[in-house]
Amino acid sequence: MSLKSSERSIREILSLNKLERIIMEYFIKHISAGEIIAALDIKEEVKKRAKQGETDIVSELEDAIILREVNVAMALLANKGFLEYKNGVYKLAPWIIEIIKTKKGGLYPGQPKSLKELLD
Repeated sequence: MSLKSSERSIREILSLNKLERIIMEYFIKHISAGEIIAALDIKEEVKKRAKQGETDIVSELEDAIILREVNVAMALLANKGFLEYKNGVYKLAPWIIEIIKTKKGGLYPGQPKSLKELLD
């Protein structure tokens, strides 16, 4: 049973695993990105966080493993309705875009947006 867009909440992001939350933070900031660029950017974020002590984000810190796990997680997020995928580009699902527009007054791609301020 899938929820209608109007019944979904940004709070759902809080129930995702660490890697999925990092991916969602990335797309909340950037709104959309090519699959390859997004995977590479997120891989670097994972590596940065691992250096800061967050070593439980992915199973291994080898680049190829991180990229595989990021790509699988992005596909799963699209399957769960958090992202959309078309022609090599991932973007936020329309229901999340509407929440950001309502809360922030616009999308402001490239600008960080706090998950806390987007929570219902």
